[in-house]
Amino acid sequence: MDWKKLITIKHLRTLHAISEAGSLANAANILNLSPPAVTIQLNQLEEYLNVKILERGPNGFIKISSVGYELLKLQKQIDNQISRSFQRIEQLKIGKTGYVKLGAVTTAQYFCPWIIAKAQNEFPDLLIDLVIGNRNEIIKSLREGNVDLAITGRPPIIPKVNAEILGDNPHIIITKKNHKILDSLKNYKTLKNEQMYKILSKETFLVREEGSGTRILLERFLDTIGKGRQYDKKEFSSNEAIKQGVLAGLGIAMISASTALNELNEGIIEAINLTNLPIVRQWFLVNLQETKLDPDVLMFKKFLLENKIELMPKK
Repeated sequence: MDWKKLITIKHLRTLHAISEAGSLANAANILNLSPPAVTIQLNQLEEYLNVKILERGPNGFIKISSVGYELLKLQKQIDNQISRSFQRIEQLKIGKTGYVKLGAVTTAQYFCPWIIAKAQNEFPDLLIDLVIGNRNEIIKSLREGNVDLAITGRPPIIPKVNAEILGDNPHIIITKKNHKILDSLKNYKTLKNEQMYKILSKETFLVREEGSGTRILLERFLDTIGKGRQYDKKEFSSNEAIKQGVLAGLGIAMISASTALNELNEGIIEAINLTNLPIVRQWFLVNLQETKLDPDVLMFKKFLLENKIELMPKK
């Protein structure tokens, strides 16, 4: 039996509804179907694949098998591709001939609009949509086919991607203008790790959520100079909130320099000058290895890589 010819989008969406609702009865309500109709769809799916997809527990609640999770991934990819196709159709209707969906981590949101503006000047018939999210969200969107390309500070191990360096991504520690820590540092020509830790540990660090790439970098830096000792911190949900917190005197912060270029140029925020700083990482442009890119996506990728010196933020 060739199950690839038998399984339909309806089967996959039924499984998705069961997964979301937690039971067949609740899934039936979501789909506006009777519970027997949902059961038929599920039974067909299990029959075609000759494998159990659900384990039914007490009170009708279910546990999804590993095969079921693979089917849910497939369903998400298909839905994203359908959405992309309809977006492309809408653009064709208004005379646009190409479409690219670019994902970017939150720290890249400050320069990505400029990249898009310059690309659309070069290719006026190309529509480029931008999706911003934290690293986990962008990698998830890439894996599920919701974005074609992504700009991130660290390529993922899974899924497998093609990664091209776009440019340096220096990370600095910022403070408000005339902060007392700046005077403390003037007394030293060079600082050993222990001296740095004693000065920095008196301050509160404003940080992003757990799992943030910048937070991980800060923690590694402080672990190196402080040998694992703790530090005071306040958690914020965005880089903008962190910058406002620094300006308000709530603490200091490690941040990608690209997120604070305007404030640094205006002189309302200052970068702390330490021998270990800035910590220079790279920006990467990534795409799934397993996905064949459309010609318009390849054109945009080529433009970005060939013009990265002009397009990426300056140090």
